[in-house]
Amino acid sequence: MSPASTRPSRASRRTSKRTTAPQTASTPSSAFTPPDGKNRQYHGLFELLEDKYKMYSFDMPVHGKSRPLPGNKVLNTYRDYGDFVWAVVEALGVQKPMVIGCSMGDNIVYYIAQNYPVGAILSMQGADYTPTISASILELLNHPYVNAQHSHVEFSECLIGRACPQEARDFIMWGVAQEISVTKQGDLTQYNGFDVRDQMGKITCPVLIVHGVDDPIVTEKMVEDTMSRLTNTEKLVYRPVADYGHFLAVENPEVVAKHLNEFLSSL
Repeated sequence: MSPASTRPSRASRRTSKRTTAPQTASTPSSAFTPPDGKNRQYHGLFELLEDKYKMYSFDMPVHGKSRPLPGNKVLNTYRDYGDFVWAVVEALGVQKPMVIGCSMGDNIVYYIAQNYPVGAILSMQGADYTPTISASILELLNHPYVNAQHSHVEFSECLIGRACPQEARDFIMWGVAQEISVTKQGDLTQYNGFDVRDQMGKITCPVLIVHGVDDPIVTEKMVEDTMSRLTNTEKLVYRPVADYGHFLAVENPEVVAKHLNEFLSSL
């Protein structure tokens, strides 16, 4: 897909602007890449940090309030996903933002930092190589005899950390229940095909990794391997969070906000 075809639509740009927090011109900006494409999973962080930073979030195509791409297409490669995110950054006129992601968005921040002029990145629950979904599961996600919301419930639930509050758990699972099959298939196809190991040396910006260790799909070993390939970063900070899992930005936004604020204050 060419860069022009992944430019954000007017609907996407409107969504981005509606979620912009008030801010003075002198403080850093943060662009968010949502964990499953829907920006509402960052609202907890916004409430904690909106008085200090200018923050943006948006719904990816076919997620939340955003429309699909022409022809009702979805983004199913990490390159198209990352290029779309950066197209939104450019449309907003944001210079050198800190780009933040969780899960598949966490993977994407590495791709973006390799290819675009970011100020820094925050990575939650991802790695530079995630071949974690079988081909048979990907195929069944959009099968006419399979209900994606029901078939995916147990898998999604097992990714939540043991210390996650019930309210946050309910919010995560309600989001799972709203997913449609073609969108979920596209998301997990690009996640499963993510491999930027040979490009990690290109990342020179400051990197913050906040990892919920109670996550069976992104293990501590995967994160450690990823960090071992971040050989040229200006600054690398790793903050493990015990008893929280794959949806860290929702499960415990307070601890994420604490580490993010400390990191930005140190730059």
